[in-house]
Amino acid sequence: MSATRSSETDYLLEEGMIINGKWEVLNFIARGGKGEVYLARQLRLDRQVALKIMSKEFIRSLEGDEDEMFSEVKRFHREVKIMAGIQHPNVLKVYDFDRLEQDGTDTDYIVMEYIPGPTLRQKMPEPGLGHDETRIKNWIKTYFFPILEGMEAVHAKGVVHRDMKPENVLIGDEPPKIMDFGVAGGYQMDAVTQTHHMIGTVTYMPEEQFLDLALTDARVDIYALGKILYEVVEGKMRKDRDKPFHQVGLTRPETRFFKSLDRVIRQATARDRNQRTASVKDLGAELRELVTDSRRDAPPAGLKKFTRGTGLAAALVLAGLMGFLLFGPFNSGKTPKIETASGTQPLNAGLDSGEPDFRFKKQAKTSPPDPAGEEGMPEEILAADNMTMILVEGGSTDLPLDNLPRDMKTVVTPPFYMDKTKVTNHLYVQFLHELDGVAVKNGSVFRNGELFLLLGEVKKGYEPITFRDNAFRVKPEDAAKPVVRVTPVGALAYATFYGRRLPTMAQWRLAVRAGEEGKGFSEDIRLDSEISPVTHTRSNTLGIKGLKENVHEWTVIPFGSGDARFYIHGLDNTESYLERRPWEAFSYVGFRTVLNTGKNQ
Repeated sequence: MSATRSSETDYLLEEGMIINGKWEVLNFIARGGKGEVYLARQLRLDRQVALKIMSKEFIRSLEGDEDEMFSEVKRFHREVKIMAGIQHPNVLKVYDFDRLEQDGTDTDYIVMEYIPGPTLRQKMPEPGLGHDETRIKNWIKTYFFPILEGMEAVHAKGVVHRDMKPENVLIGDEPPKIMDFGVAGGYQMDAVTQTHHMIGTVTYMPEEQFLDLALTDARVDIYALGKILYEVVEGKMRKDRDKPFHQVGLTRPETRFFKSLDRVIRQATARDRNQRTASVKDLGAELRELVTDSRRDAPPAGLKKFTRGTGLAAALVLAGLMGFLLFGPFNSGKTPKIETASGTQPLNAGLDSGEPDFRFKKQAKTSPPDPAGEEGMPEEILAADNMTMILVEGGSTDLPLDNLPRDMKTVVTPPFYMDKTKVTNHLYVQFLHELDGVAVKNGSVFRNGELFLLLGEVKKGYEPITFRDNAFRVKPEDAAKPVVRVTPVGALAYATFYGRRLPTMAQWRLAVRAGEEGKGFSEDIRLDSEISPVTHTRSNTLGIKGLKENVHEWTVIPFGSGDARFYIHGLDNTESYLERRPWEAFSYVGFRTVLNTGKNQ
């Protein structure tokens, strides 16, 4: 069928599209103010890459303004040249720059290395690290020093980033990588933006960048780096606390370490650029001297004997206190009540009341289109996690279960939207990084005592998701494969976080049945020995990929009591199913989600 996309899903590139015989588009990743980013595959080397292209919306916004369009295209070209000219392990690599002809229009694109991990923002607790000297030093060594080294290489090329912020640093399996040079400038480059234009992010912008771009040099990046360092200690910038363009400093720096750190931050964020730290190299040298200083404030003489005699006991008390702070109610809202998968208890899903109570502090909900709209229901929508969802018309379905009440065996299902593919490793890791209260114990991922995901090898040599350095990670070649070893509770949590549901058995069966009408659906697909990327699976006639293919899927049957039964659906036929418990996870079971339309409900 030919899908009519809503304006929300007006992508420039389509999944499966081959660009210039070199790049296969696998999945849409994100849309920013100017561009769209896609996960793609380099055909010759079979490696995952990120492909960035100007979005249709941004191009349309510039229609009629030829000068601004020329400036933006030139800025795009310059971003490529800058990235290609800086070969450093802490700067994102660029692989290709070319032009795509589509609908009679030429559009430039950049191909860069793909980093599936989070940004630096996810490595900065929103309330800050406070006065935990050890954690702050470790953070500076792990993340800040590599960023300074990358920025030093950028400045050595005569380039000024001008939009340095935590969101422009990627953290993957490899060292932190600086990205997004779209507004960069420098003394070796021609001007693109007029001096009266403001570019950058106000929170990390010094006064001279706001007043006159001609005044900007490497010290604007030093100011931004100082602001980032301030946030690590004091917490995320707030409008009611931190004034734009002002110098910042620590509140109540009492120890020698924090007094020295405060001095470094204040000098890096000095309002007068002539009073500011002169170079990134100088900033790094000051911090290295500070974090590697082996001296300690000596304890009072009367306490020396006590300290030696009770060192072990004090360490144990401190460890207990740290455990409480890290894993107790202040961090997750609830102390985890279990430590292994065998001790979990089923979750009261609460599906009859509308939403399970996962007590998320924040959510990214997907809103269904208006069923009474003049144009009717769009055939595709874009969900909050950037998943494409496809409309499935409602209908009547018989459930093949003997133990159901008679009035539940035949279900009339209103129209609903279903994910085009199963949820991928990339999307599930992104979800885990958004959550509060997540804990990893004994190779298992928990939240508030509920088991979400089992880590470790799925098959010999295949370990798609790992947890290292307090972050979940996925290899680029595994990013587009379906997440498995996720419990139905973990799948339900993902769906709920994005304002959706797990498919009911009736919805899953209806989607299979509707998609089999006509050509293009294979009935005899079996579980592959190797798990394939979701984009490599076949589409049924609705355009839904991988139904009854690649791996099995979780579905649910809600009951009026507030409980739910979870089922694994097989790949051989619609009737194949297996009931499992809420805390079970399997190496051959993934999931997708649905969104109810509200039509005729």
